[in-house]
Amino acid sequence: MRTAHSVPRVQRDGEEIFQAGNGDNVRPASAGEQVGDGLPVDSGSGGDLPQASLLSLQGECELAGDGLDDSGGDVVDVGVGPGFRIAGKVSRRGFAGQTSDHVDALLSVKIAFDVFTGCLSSRFCWSVTLSSEVSSKIRDYRPRLPHRQWAPVAELVRATVAATVPATCYATEHLLHVVGRIAVWADRTGLPRDPGTWLRNETIDAFILSGCVAAKDSTVLTYRTWLRRAREALVWVQRGEAPPARLSSPRMPQPPYGVGELARLRNWANHLPDQARLDGLALMALGAGCGLMPGEVPPMRGSHVRVTSGGVAVLEEKLLGRLVACHSDWEDTLAELAESAGTGFLFRPGRKVAAAKNLVSSWPARHRPHTGLPPLAARRLRSTWIVGRLSEGISPEAVASAAGMASPAGLTGYHHWVPPLPRAEVIRLLRGRRS
Repeated sequence: MRTAHSVPRVQRDGEEIFQAGNGDNVRPASAGEQVGDGLPVDSGSGGDLPQASLLSLQGECELAGDGLDDSGGDVVDVGVGPGFRIAGKVSRRGFAGQTSDHVDALLSVKIAFDVFTGCLSSRFCWSVTLSSEVSSKIRDYRPRLPHRQWAPVAELVRATVAATVPATCYATEHLLHVVGRIAVWADRTGLPRDPGTWLRNETIDAFILSGCVAAKDSTVLTYRTWLRRAREALVWVQRGEAPPARLSSPRMPQPPYGVGELARLRNWANHLPDQARLDGLALMALGAGCGLMPGEVPPMRGSHVRVTSGGVAVLEEKLLGRLVACHSDWEDTLAELAESAGTGFLFRPGRKVAAAKNLVSSWPARHRPHTGLPPLAARRLRSTWIVGRLSEGISPEAVASAAGMASPAGLTGYHHWVPPLPRAEVIRLLRGRRS
């Protein structure tokens, strides 16, 4: 028996555009599980099986790697015959480090007999339904582009996203935006109106290099990731390629400021006018003094700082979920800023929201130190705090906990900036306390 796999297609003028999958990772539904569209498992007839009306997306999570031979579900199979259908699951890859989940699918199998060769063949076709909310987003999507640019590619973009959404972990509107952009760019460049062409690696690279010139670097990288995941979900099946290996490298922490650099930056911030001075000192006190991550700076209010009877500035433990005490070099500054802010925000108190995109990074972009000083950066301030505490001989467990890390392993990238302890200090520590 030879097996021929066929998959859902999108066509234009009779031309096959791309294939969406081959059902290799479909598994049977569990016993008693309700099929999303209410279609029963059917033995079919001598004619072609009707295509499933697509099943609703479910939030249920399953273990990755389930297949048709999974013993955990019931398969209703009438044996070799005209055809049958199986309610199952199609795996959907999650973000890096997360377990893949699955969406409901319907696998249709048709058995045929070739009178010329005397061989039986089985043809597989699976379908997955989008929820009504996602379907509406795709149907109603209209980008902010001239109609003459969008209209020629609109239907193909919607079809591409409809086939991609069930196999990726990205929001529908994000995929619509990025696929729409590359489609319009490719059309203006003179490339065929073909999703298979749009999602080729060389097309994606060309689009990133020349079609996103106005976007920020981080946005360009995000677009490239979305398009590559869409390619994995669709085009590689037609090309006969396996999904490319996902290679990644851990983000290296930014280097700490030197002692002289930090002192000069503090002096520069002290000479800024009015509110800019308070914002600069608040950013430095929370970063270099407390080791906060950039995202933890915006919600901090003056009322979140408590000064103990001994003069130690301690941050609100319930807010951060950990104990953080400001370093002695910055505790007086932080205490003064907290008293001045009251219940208001410590950093950029004029805003009306607790957090906003680029709230922290935009301040250094507007306030640049004079020549000879490095720019102020929240991540470098945090690195300065971490390296400073490790250099003082504080336990890595205590530093990691105060920095909001799950374990001291998170400090690995910082250790090469930590200078060795002086010989006398090593002897003192090894000797221990005398009773």
